[in-house]
Amino acid sequence: MNLLSHSLSRNGNNFDLVRLCAAIAVVYSHSFLIQSRDGTHDPIAASLGFDGAGSFGVYAFFLLSGMLVTTSFVRQRSALRFVVLRIARIWPAVAAGSLFAVFAIGPLFTALPLSTYFHLHATWANLDNFSTLVLKRGWVLPGVFEHNRFGPDVCAPLWTLPLEVRCYAIVLVTGVAGLLSTNRGIVIAALLGLVVFGLHVHLDPLQIGLRDFTEKPGGYSFWPEPFFMLGMLLVGLRERVRIDGIAALGLIGVFLVFHDTAAAQSLFYLAFVYAVLWVGTTPLLRRWVPRHDYSYGIYLYGFAIQQCVAAVAPQLDHVAALAVAAPLIVICAMLSWHGVERPALAWCRRHVARQGTRVNGAGGTHNAIASRDTALN
Repeated sequence: MNLLSHSLSRNGNNFDLVRLCAAIAVVYSHSFLIQSRDGTHDPIAASLGFDGAGSFGVYAFFLLSGMLVTTSFVRQRSALRFVVLRIARIWPAVAAGSLFAVFAIGPLFTALPLSTYFHLHATWANLDNFSTLVLKRGWVLPGVFEHNRFGPDVCAPLWTLPLEVRCYAIVLVTGVAGLLSTNRGIVIAALLGLVVFGLHVHLDPLQIGLRDFTEKPGGYSFWPEPFFMLGMLLVGLRERVRIDGIAALGLIGVFLVFHDTAAAQSLFYLAFVYAVLWVGTTPLLRRWVPRHDYSYGIYLYGFAIQQCVAAVAPQLDHVAALAVAAPLIVICAMLSWHGVERPALAWCRRHVARQGTRVNGAGGTHNAIASRDTALN
């Protein structure tokens, strides 16, 4: 049995492994949507009837992000460092991905003449990363993937990134307000985050109203943001949350007993969250933690590569298409991590840490360098 605080206070956890599994789950679930129908369905969605592997992958991302991003602010206690490191974590990979989409995928797969493709404003609009990360505008390239089963969307998972950015904003605002300085304040901040989630905020044009809870993301039975707020809440309760494998099995057993009742979905989410915490903290899986965090790259490039495979070979079943796409996805993720994500984080940490030395002294610098600022979404 472990206290959650022990896993959040040092690098001895399996969170990178959980994120990797979550990214793979998202790619796996997309294979059923992108390729031509072959009579098979996501077995998790088929058995549960309300969510599939991809949904749970996104939920896991947001849950871990809520814990790690909140912990990051608590350790740093600096709004400037928090903002810089958040930008460094999420934006450079998106910028590189948009360049890859416009200058590699577009020219290879557009049905238009290249002169027309590069002349259109719709092509260059995909390089507007602010719209991608804040205004929830995806990548659609002229003449690309127009005949694919899923449609012309180059990177469907981008829709979650503006949600993540808004969750970052909640952490930033509540942190600057001083709520994240105490455990009770963190709990209050998480509850305030849920109140904000209850509002529907549309930025372009600016519209604010109450959320329509009957509207859920396409293919989802719930929303990602509450899992982020739950992650924040868990940080506030970290000294009281005990994680035990027997308890995880018990919660799964309770769900199985009541899986045909109206409480099934709620019981499953409870078991799912606790299972994610157990997988993320148990020493039994420590040896399987990857040395590098390829999860964000897999998440960003997976769908685009799968769309490329579907454009070339739409007749492939989802297993064969996934087998073709997987090596290319891994290569893109590796290039993203080693060539873009890690260098951007390292550069920002060096320079932000120097500023921390002038402002906070040696202790602040140690915390800024020691914190694991690698949470996605």
